[in-house]
Amino acid sequence: MKDIRIFLAALFIALVFFSCKKDSGNNSGSSFYRPKTYTETITSSVLGNSSTTYNLTYDANNRIVSLAPASSSGNKFIYQYSNNTYTMDLYNSNVLSIHEVYFINNLSLVDSTFQYNDTNDSTTEKYFYNSSKQLVKLNEYSYSKVSGGQLTNTHNYSYDNAGNVILDVDNSSTRSYTYYSNLKNTLSLGQSYFPQTLNLAKTTTYSSGGTTITNNQTYTFDSSNRLSTEKDVLSTGDIAMKTYTY
Repeated sequence: MKDIRIFLAALFIALVFFSCKKDSGNNSGSSFYRPKTYTETITSSVLGNSSTTYNLTYDANNRIVSLAPASSSGNKFIYQYSNNTYTMDLYNSNVLSIHEVYFINNLSLVDSTFQYNDTNDSTTEKYFYNSSKQLVKLNEYSYSKVSGGQLTNTHNYSYDNAGNVILDVDNSSTRSYTYYSNLKNTLSLGQSYFPQTLNLAKTTTYSSGGTTITNNQTYTFDSSNRLSTEKDVLSTGDIAMKTYTY
């Protein structure tokens, strides 16, 4: 039970951050919709039930500048931008918990990151792209002033002919994806320096340490064809639902 609890917790965190990072450096057009709020509801026999609504704000360039729970504004993400970098600060009860710097390359995509947190841990990342601006490898490092960066994990990515990620393999896990060919991904949460999938995911399969979990994903849309809900139903019976307002 302990292993599945840890695995599910990591999985739900991955769902959140995958959604937050599936934006493109070229998504400033009107075909991409930026929600003002989204509500995330989790139903889990292992992790319990929860529901949180987040408020999102953007700058004049459609980049996210804040993401905060409506019921607890002291717990928030704050983003600040400069010419070749931007920062993300995560606050818990208005106390800085994580500070991360993103360095931007000449493709207007994230080249590398440096992060430190309130437990004195530091990590860095290095992103590698192909000629089609697809992320093909991500190296993760732990960092200290004494030893410098020590490689701790590597992600390798594969794509289908439409440019969607179909495989993400790292040192301890594998994620494989299938997509709806008729459902385009028009959602933007303002993370404008990360590559974006063209289509909405249909299934995601996670394998780690001998455990495999399948996630079936379905969507609904409003009268303007904007994404209204995103439902993740895991093979464990756990459910995550995101509801977007514009």
